[in-house]
Amino acid sequence: MKHFRLYYTSDIHGYLLPTDDIQTGAQPLGLANAATHFQKDAQTLIIDGGDMFQGSPMLQYLQQHPAQDAVATAMNLAGYDYVTLGNHDFNFGYAALQQHLSHLDATVIAENVTDLNGKTLYPAQIKTFGDGTRVGLIGLVTDYINIWEQPAHLKGIKIAAPLDQAQQTVAYLREHADVVIGIYHGGYERDLATGQRLSDTTENIAWQLTQVLDLDILLTAHQHGDVPPQMINGVLTLQLPNQAKKFALVTGQKQQDHWQFAAETKPVGDIARPDIVTALAPLQQQVESWLDQPIATLNAAIPAVDPLQMAQFGHPILQWLASVQLAASQADVTLVSLNNNPMSLPVNVTLRQILQNYPFDNTLVTKRITGRALRDSLEHTADYFILATGQPAINPAWFKPKVEHYNYDLVYGLHYTFDLTHPVGQRVTTLQFKGRDVQDDETLTIAMNSYRAVGGGNYPAYQQAPIVLHDQRPVQELLISYFQKHNQLPKAPKLSLTLKY
Repeated sequence: MKHFRLYYTSDIHGYLLPTDDIQTGAQPLGLANAATHFQKDAQTLIIDGGDMFQGSPMLQYLQQHPAQDAVATAMNLAGYDYVTLGNHDFNFGYAALQQHLSHLDATVIAENVTDLNGKTLYPAQIKTFGDGTRVGLIGLVTDYINIWEQPAHLKGIKIAAPLDQAQQTVAYLREHADVVIGIYHGGYERDLATGQRLSDTTENIAWQLTQVLDLDILLTAHQHGDVPPQMINGVLTLQLPNQAKKFALVTGQKQQDHWQFAAETKPVGDIARPDIVTALAPLQQQVESWLDQPIATLNAAIPAVDPLQMAQFGHPILQWLASVQLAASQADVTLVSLNNNPMSLPVNVTLRQILQNYPFDNTLVTKRITGRALRDSLEHTADYFILATGQPAINPAWFKPKVEHYNYDLVYGLHYTFDLTHPVGQRVTTLQFKGRDVQDDETLTIAMNSYRAVGGGNYPAYQQAPIVLHDQRPVQELLISYFQKHNQLPKAPKLSLTLKY
């Protein structure tokens, strides 16, 4: 009987060991824990769906103190056969990514990453197993990289539309392979239960891929959703949470000329592969010492509050971020985004807490924006709220298919009002700068993180606004530098947001 087995991970984001570098003690996550479950033989593949080389404190440390290629070390020990690329893998430029890939034993498949002439750089593959089974594998990555990434980081390459690039290749794989599997670093644009469309952008098109491409299996990524295996348009599909908290096991068996597929997603558990732990132990000790370096001593700890409260009333940590961004940019106003992580500070602040409260590799961008564009953007922000029994609550759409507190902005430097009794698109009822109404045709300078500046979070007006200044220093560095001049958190600027309901 012909058969195969594959193990799948995605969105590891550099979490290689069983720690998130925030909580103490070992946690059930990390590539070393996932790899404990991998059983390799002639009928088995190990595959990753991208976002390998960015995200963890360990990788941030290695950006500043190059030592070993930790991701390649761990993945090679784990025995990965194929990987596709994620959008964050391009964050430090294609040249840096090529260096990482040169250290990997795995074959890279990313069909829609092409040269400037449109020739794919990481073509689809056909793997022939020991029993003669041929499995076709095509990797794809969201083309929203073109929106998010700095053009210099994509020098010499193009990210083509996944569907356009894939159709002819999948047809070839179907003709020459027994089974065709897609690995897509992108997520679902529809609710999988109802089919309701959740997004009209091309960031996530997994549902469409199952409709159009002649696939047997589609392994997705990017949204960090815990999506159990299920059939969509006749294609078996699934998705995993980030930080290697889970892995997927997919099997196929041919019975009476028909292939039957099964899959399950499993927690990685508490046991780490000893060889990976040993290989990374010296580096992890360096990372721990780096994270524990003292930054500041506060008069009092800053407790965490829930996102709904922060979205209405702000928070001392958000005020600190606003102060830092305004000082660095000299802009009229600044945007400060929420965070999916709980935001708090102990009395004794170390680098670990800085990275916990601001985990993004963002820089600071100042743009010139019209009053009209700012108002339109804030209307999208106001969609974060709904009214539930007459009280503000978070719109469930901001939790599905991915939790997106980080796409909610507070504006410091303006007085503004969201009237939640009005429909979205008519909620911004007050917009004032220095005590006067902001007119549609006037302009303000506005500082924001680099993700928002390219329209991330569905803010096209920010993307289209002209750049006044791009500060290349990481925002994390600006936050650390603040304490070189100040020994406590700032008392200004004050948030001036009113919610009516």
